[in-house]
Amino acid sequence: MKKILFAILLGTILTACDDDTAMIGNGLMPDNDRITAIDSVFNITTTTAKQEAVLANTSSCYLGSIIDPEMNIQTTSGFLTQFHLPEDFKFPKKSQLVLDENGEAKADSCDIRIYIDNFYGDSLTTMKLRAQELSLNNVLDEDKKYYTNLNADDFINPNGIDKSISYTVKDLTRPDKETNGISYYRQIVIKLPKEYGKQIMDDYYANPQHFKNSYTFLHNVCPGFSIKSTGGTGVMIKTAMMAMNVYFQYHSKNAAGNDTIVDGVQRFGGTEEVLQTTHTNNSFPNSLTEDKLADMPCTYVKSPACYYTELTLPVDEIVDGKDLNGAHYNDSVNIAQLIIRRKTDEGSANTLPAPSQLLLVRKKDIGNFFEQNKMPNSETSYLSTSTSAQKNYYSYSNIASLISYLKAERDKGAGVTLADNVATRRAKYAAWEAQNPDWNKMALLPVDAIYTKTTSSTGETVYTLREVKTQLGLSSVQLEGGKNSPISMQVTYARFNK
Repeated sequence: MKKILFAILLGTILTACDDDTAMIGNGLMPDNDRITAIDSVFNITTTTAKQEAVLANTSSCYLGSIIDPEMNIQTTSGFLTQFHLPEDFKFPKKSQLVLDENGEAKADSCDIRIYIDNFYGDSLTTMKLRAQELSLNNVLDEDKKYYTNLNADDFINPNGIDKSISYTVKDLTRPDKETNGISYYRQIVIKLPKEYGKQIMDDYYANPQHFKNSYTFLHNVCPGFSIKSTGGTGVMIKTAMMAMNVYFQYHSKNAAGNDTIVDGVQRFGGTEEVLQTTHTNNSFPNSLTEDKLADMPCTYVKSPACYYTELTLPVDEIVDGKDLNGAHYNDSVNIAQLIIRRKTDEGSANTLPAPSQLLLVRKKDIGNFFEQNKMPNSETSYLSTSTSAQKNYYSYSNIASLISYLKAERDKGAGVTLADNVATRRAKYAAWEAQNPDWNKMALLPVDAIYTKTTSSTGETVYTLREVKTQLGLSSVQLEGGKNSPISMQVTYARFNK
């Protein structure tokens, strides 16, 4: 009977009563099965915590250097990229090629192209990059986890290709009428020695087993390239597509059946099938100390690999009551609503773009969450998405399952039993918490949530969350909270009266 009544309660809108008792459906229930709904507001302390590095498990890469106008942090990003060998990969037969004077394969040119998805900063700012060939002796391993503090120099071939160029996001070599249209695809072209293209072609004809698949190609022919930002400040680009191209000529037939020479190109794509690993360096000004941040009446969430907001949930007060007398220990937490408001003005010239999605996850679980490709489970992790209607805050409508999880974890770990009185229980808690200081600490992290778009049988568009990855692009938001400025959480209990 009690289970049925409890299910009814969950579907009912509970009336707030400021930690006073509110009776629900008394006329429908036997006196000994009446349910009390109790509302209370609790304060959550928050602070800004520093994050040195995050998992670089994304197919998007970042290149450039900018200074955060809000906190004067200089962020410089580059990446290592491998190139994928498609299943139908092939050069023309050697007998078809236009050969060199020695009768060997000839490459006319070779280049790497970085296609720009979007960028932050001034498109006319001159930037510099350095492209270096990676080493066959230390190939990026798809079974390893790489973080944004990766040292690119550990993977570089000291005797390999080393090319530096200057570039701008806007192609100044072409007229505005060609580069301002929406169909124009911005790109950075790094010209490699044509001898490198010939080397690839020679290996193809001499060792076809090296071109069996991407793995054999990466470990025998081309392990990839390092792309570093080496000069200029004020631009950061995002790219999800790169390619290495080898250009050549070969003999063919035209429509009339006559012999002709055709320009050919073989493209090796930087795609999700192989690794692209962004590395980031954040240079913090001397004035930006952790003590200073801890004293601020706000907190920050910034990316890439910079700062996040740490929350300490008042599980003691929620479970035992504000006076810690155990008044709520046997109550059920039905609703725990957390709304975190932004302090940053939308569109301010002194800020980076605010993150669209914030992941609320246990501090102790940050590494495992991303390394194991976990999804928000609405128990120990939650996702909030900022929308046009909800752009000034991040909402977690109900984290009651998290409160219940933390209560059960602490009870089990501390060896608490139903026979324990309040004093005994609290003594056990103190001993356990001393060994588990982060048990009730949560982290707010900027992430990229990836959705799959489908159409239902009724014609409605359905978005299904497919993956949550660490955000490696530029974002920043200032949140309410910080020193002497706790944020609040509304909690609603349900209690069976006996």
